[in-house]
Amino acid sequence: MDDLISRKALLEKAWEADTQCGYVQVVDVGDIEDAPVVDAAPVVHGEWIELHEENGHEVGTCSHCRHVRIVDNYCPNCGAKMNGGNDNVCPSRFRGQ
Repeated sequence: MDDLISRKALLEKAWEADTQCGYVQVVDVGDIEDAPVVDAAPVVHGEWIELHEENGHEVGTCSHCRHVRIVDNYCPNCGAKMNGGNDNVCPSRFRGQ
């Protein structure tokens, strides 16, 4: 997994270096290596497939984990954002279903 750094902390280092040098914004490679990092997981994308109505609610199957539930903006089972799959394309293994 990639490290995610704090943009704010890195910009603060750049401005600090700028005031020390007086004319050029410089960030030392060590400053980048030492920048604070956060734990983060990649965003999972999906879409509701196999849509149907139950008791007045639209129900669908998550294209990522196959969990069935009332359609929402995300899947409560796997956390996938329901915006059309990765790169807004439905994963190929679920096309045509």
